[in-house]
Amino acid sequence: MEKNIAQTEKDFIDRTGKISKQWGLGEPAGRVWATLLFAGSPLSQRGIAKKTGYSLSLVSPSLRILEKLSMIRSIRGEGREKLYELALSFIEAFNIIIKRFLQNDVQPLIKELEHIKDIKKNPKLSRLAGEYKQLETYLNWFEKIIFMKKVTAEKMGKLLG
Repeated sequence: MEKNIAQTEKDFIDRTGKISKQWGLGEPAGRVWATLLFAGSPLSQRGIAKKTGYSLSLVSPSLRILEKLSMIRSIRGEGREKLYELALSFIEAFNIIIKRFLQNDVQPLIKELEHIKDIKKNPKLSRLAGEYKQLETYLNWFEKIIFMKKVTAEKMGKLLG
């Protein structure tokens, strides 16, 4: 069954909001970000509110969260109107979210597990600590892959001029 663009946009915004909530950014920030991702061009705070169905008072703190994470930036529109646009690609922003998850959630858990006295005597806890360290390694690899992709794309762009 084919969907129209409006329905696809709504579904995209809803799903990204749910994902964002799971990652600790909050559903409103995720829905605002998804709105900008889908729009493809800068939007005003009012335009974002209209597309998300949120009030301006809910959109505003979401924009601040996303700006603080450098996922979006504000630019000057016509007159005094402020517009918001993406500052990062989807994958670069996802990398920021993963870094945040690693620093705020995974690394503290590893430290907690490592401070357990005689952890080596408890195979379950020892295995759990190892799995969290392995997750940390995977997330670090992901970050390096993104960096390599970005550097390679920049080099290719310069070469092709």
